[in-house]
Amino acid sequence: MVKKKESATLEAAINSEEKKLQEILQGSNLNDRNYRDLLNCLQGPQNGSLTSPIIHQMPSKHTRFLIIGDLHMNARAEDGGYGCDFNRFKRVLHLAKEEGAEFIVQSGDVTDGENMRHHQKYGLVVQGVNRVTEFCVNEWPDLGIPTFFIGGNHDETYLNWMDVDICELIAGRRLDLHYLGMNEGNVPLQANYRKMLLKASAPQEHAKLTKKMMAETGPTWIRIRHPSKGSAKGRSYQPQQHVEALEGSLKPHVLVIGHYHKMDYLFKRNVHIFQAGTMEKQSGWMRTKDLHAHLGGILVDAYYSEKGSIALLHHQQLEYAINGREDYGVLRGDRA
Repeated sequence: MVKKKESATLEAAINSEEKKLQEILQGSNLNDRNYRDLLNCLQGPQNGSLTSPIIHQMPSKHTRFLIIGDLHMNARAEDGGYGCDFNRFKRVLHLAKEEGAEFIVQSGDVTDGENMRHHQKYGLVVQGVNRVTEFCVNEWPDLGIPTFFIGGNHDETYLNWMDVDICELIAGRRLDLHYLGMNEGNVPLQANYRKMLLKASAPQEHAKLTKKMMAETGPTWIRIRHPSKGSAKGRSYQPQQHVEALEGSLKPHVLVIGHYHKMDYLFKRNVHIFQAGTMEKQSGWMRTKDLHAHLGGILVDAYYSEKGSIALLHHQQLEYAINGREDYGVLRGDRA
């Protein structure tokens, strides 16, 4: 009789624990980043602790994307080869694809431009709008990942001298490339809003549609910017100046900055700010100015809410040395 009573008590306890387990699993919103919190909850207080671990519920909405910087694809290196490091460019893109990046953001200066300086023609692999367009269309690696990009001050030389937007010509020849405009552009994190943006066939339509969507509550915005100022000795100085100068209506959730060929991250005015780096090797001119070239890319994971705010942002930085011979570079993970 006693054994039956003990058995019934044990069965009731097991059923109670199973019910608790089911409740925890149903409310855990389990994913690859919160499973450890769930495990701690199941194990209960450890080492005599009287308090149970706290489970932080993260938003389930998540996206992963790659940031790449200035390319200068038709620049010539001092040794006569390409100024753009196409081998490392391809490696970074392959890494992004293997890691499941949904899209790519590029920060301008797709080309090296023309007539930037009187002697620039001697530092170009190809010249002329048609030849440069053809070169970029063929050499920009296509891994089937949608790429949203802007033009920079080097690309703008064709617009200034010939009234031709070379970035629009390049994007018109590639289904994976989506041009947002000269010097600045905006792209939403959410896939449904990006699909809406892809309906626009020209930068002017992109700008009009973006302005309309930015007035709505929901889209989480990445703003891509290519300034025209020179580099400062302090790596973070220019990005801070830029985000402080932005009007409230233009303030994004994530700001990606090109032009400086630096790779960096900071958080200011509730904006996640990235300097995008570059794929162009350090030139002789950069050495005379004591300017470092940060080759590589940045892989970003963003978790955001229904209203568009970012709850967690995690980034991994793939950075190569200036003139080093590393095969893979250094992968660094940082949380913000």
